[in-house]
Amino acid sequence: MLDTLRPAETVTPPASFADALTAVDRAATASARLRAAADALHAWGFGRVLLTLRDPSLAPRIVAAAGRPDRDAAPDAMQPLPGVVWRQRLPLLQPFARDGLFLLPGSDPWVAREFWADAPTPAPTPDEWGALDLIVGLVLGASGEVLGTALLAESDSRRRPDRERWFEVFGLLRHLGLRLSHDAVQALAQRRADRLQRLQEAGAALARSLDEREIVRELARQVVRATDADGAMVAAPDLAGGTCRTLARVVGATERTVEAERPLGDGVIAMVAREGRSVRSPEGGRRGDLAASDAWSPLSALDVMGDVVKELGPPGSVIAVPIMVGIRLLGVLAVHATEADRFTAEDAEVVATMASQAATALANAQRYAESERERRQSEALAEVARAVGESLRPGDVMHLILRHALALLKAEGACIALRQEQWMHIVAGSGAAELLAGVHVPLDDSLLGRVAKQGGQVLSNDLPAHSGAFKPLQRITRIRSTVIAPLTTAQGTIGAIAVLNRADPFTQADARILQRLGDQVSVAIANARLFEEVERATREWKVAFDSVASCLVVLDDARRIARCNRRLVELCGAADVASVLGASFPDVLWHDAAAHAATALIARAGTEGSVVRGEVLDDVRGRVFMLTAAPHPDGGSMVTVDDVIDER
Repeated sequence: MLDTLRPAETVTPPASFADALTAVDRAATASARLRAAADALHAWGFGRVLLTLRDPSLAPRIVAAAGRPDRDAAPDAMQPLPGVVWRQRLPLLQPFARDGLFLLPGSDPWVAREFWADAPTPAPTPDEWGALDLIVGLVLGASGEVLGTALLAESDSRRRPDRERWFEVFGLLRHLGLRLSHDAVQALAQRRADRLQRLQEAGAALARSLDEREIVRELARQVVRATDADGAMVAAPDLAGGTCRTLARVVGATERTVEAERPLGDGVIAMVAREGRSVRSPEGGRRGDLAASDAWSPLSALDVMGDVVKELGPPGSVIAVPIMVGIRLLGVLAVHATEADRFTAEDAEVVATMASQAATALANAQRYAESERERRQSEALAEVARAVGESLRPGDVMHLILRHALALLKAEGACIALRQEQWMHIVAGSGAAELLAGVHVPLDDSLLGRVAKQGGQVLSNDLPAHSGAFKPLQRITRIRSTVIAPLTTAQGTIGAIAVLNRADPFTQADARILQRLGDQVSVAIANARLFEEVERATREWKVAFDSVASCLVVLDDARRIARCNRRLVELCGAADVASVLGASFPDVLWHDAAAHAATALIARAGTEGSVVRGEVLDDVRGRVFMLTAAPHPDGGSMVTVDDVIDER
């Protein structure tokens, strides 16, 4: 919209360049800044002044005129012409450039024709100001973008503006552009701060409820407030059934009654649901009716408005985004406005962010509802987890899990099978499956093997008729129904847990419970195996450490003995290993010079950070000891003493 500021009847112009800059700075709005600059230029001796603030397409937005009051009757040069005219003019002004401005002489045929629609009129002398002479200036932003134009004509001096006045005009226009850029950045920052505040408030409002209906209603209310839209709606499209159900609708600040279920169609809601991407006008379109090059038609977005289209008219602007958790579509959020080009890319980001917040809130609400339904099962599983954590023996863990599985699922039997190459070895059984313990079933020809290979669950309430059942097991115990879940660790699937036979059919809820129990089994088995490996490795290390013929010692930073083998005890004549722990190593084996030599070798290994070897001569015992010292990764050092030579 063009905002025109007509010349003031009484103007008190600034007396100096500094006063002009101060007047521009003190103005509170862009219009007032433009007005102050126009008055200053008029006061500096220009009979007609026209300042035009323009948008990125150079279309006029705000106009300030100063000088002669008959602006409506002004010549073409002093009119705020459209942006298309100025987009053509700007490249042609370059030959007239002079110190940041453009001096357009009325004697030039192009200038006279383009700006005055008149014949060229030369000035009486080259230094005088002619009737059609014109100064054009550009109001440039901080990044050099064109924010506006300035036209100065009818100088009241016979001579052209001197060099000082010329630079004052340029400086005033440049200062005006920088102030306008600063205002724009400040307004943008404030707008984004307001929107961020609204997003935070919306996120808090959505997080307060665990009721799905209240969440979608609050989402519709908050998104209208955040985008200043005419209305919003949340829809639940059913792609498989080809229908769409409106969950919530808000127009202005009022919640409206939702419409009945309707066909999904080919509109914006369907596009977002099928493609899982956001749509902002003018991107949308009914694909069967519009070519790729056609402009966006509001008819394709009527499905976001429902019955309110009769009251507001067809939408001119629409944003629609998917509400998704991962790859699962929970719904579609759409906002609409009657005005065309109402929404920007920033608005689309706001709507997408709020949809993401709502997706999290809805997912939380669904998880809460599910947790309430399974609360008792979860409590039982927690008991199992605590019981599993008390034991690190695989046999104890497996039998404990099977007992809990029987009680939790009210099954007649349960078993655990672990994968061994091309077989599934049933390592534990309970109840009706106790006789299955020790049996091997083929990996490729059994349901246990299928679960271990593919990782999915198997539920069958008529196992004899199931094509994948391993028939020989029926000779051991008759299995009517079963649920099998994989045992999965970080290294992959290690086996399967199964429950079998009960009066009621097994359900998917039972399969989920068994899977949770199987996860506990996997952790318990992994921990038990790790414990056994560590325990076995520790035993082997202790045997190897004590059986080495050399003296092995681990020292702390003060060269005190933290660990040693039996050979050190033999060399120093101590009673046992415990009696030398904590003692200074060099002083245990040697005295005086020998102890100092050993200390120096050990200290050198710590300083150099590498292995150091050397001889230690024990004059008291007449022996030469070969000492090897190396820094320990956790601090201190490791020392070996061997090759004892008797020199006497």
